[in-house]
Amino acid sequence: MTAEEITLAAYAKQEQNKEFAQMLAWIMYNGAALTGVAVNEPKRFPRLEDAFPSLFERKEQQDWRVMKERVESYARMRKAGK
Repeated sequence: MTAEEITLAAYAKQEQNKEFAQMLAWIMYNGAALTGVAVNEPKRFPRLEDAFPSLFERKEQQDWRVMKERVESYARMRKAGK
C-alpha cells in the first residue's frame, strides 16, 4: 500500500467511526426520550411499531367480532353434530 492509500483508508475508517457514534447517540437520545415519556406520561408511551416505524411493521389485528363469529359458528356446528 502506498502512503496515499493508507491515508485514504484511515479517513474512511474515521468516517465509519463517526457514523457509528452518531447512530449510538441517536439511540441513546431516543431511549432517554422514551424513558421520560414512560415515567411522566405512561399512557402516551408509544408502541414499538410507533417508536421505530422503519424497523418494525404494524401487524394487522383481526377484528374481535370476526373471531367471535367463527367461535360461535364452530360451536353451532359441534352442537348440531351431537
